[in-house]
Amino acid sequence: MTELAADARGRAWEAYFTTTARLSTAIEAALKAECSVSLPEYNVLLQVHRAGSEGIRPSALAREVVFSPSRLTHTIRRLVERGHVVRTSCQGDGRGGIVRLTDDGERAYRAAAEVQRAVIRRYALAGLSDEEIRVLNRVFTRIAGRLDED
Repeated sequence: MTELAADARGRAWEAYFTTTARLSTAIEAALKAECSVSLPEYNVLLQVHRAGSEGIRPSALAREVVFSPSRLTHTIRRLVERGHVVRTSCQGDGRGGIVRLTDDGERAYRAAAEVQRAVIRRYALAGLSDEEIRVLNRVFTRIAGRLDED
């Protein structure tokens, strides 16, 4: 493998950083326009949905969505007020709570997921070959692994 010049590495990082910021902005705009859900709210709905009927502890949810505890508290509060999630106490463990989707929250998640996927397909995946998608997966999986190690 050849050594990339520093300027090529810098351009690659800049393209990634700028493009992901623009993509996040496009996803946020579509979610707000079509579902009245912000991108952070969608991320919470996604992780609570993934947790299934048993729900998820706020501490685990904060790790998954990469939020500070106060940001997560405010986001959950908004979702509770809209009837999308409920907070319940943890059976057998009075120390913590569990966050679960309501039926309305499940419907909101599913609608938002369709919007998010449509934006991703349109701007990120359309026109990429299978090999390019495999490369993206390998690269980001490796980066995530390094982050998880720390």
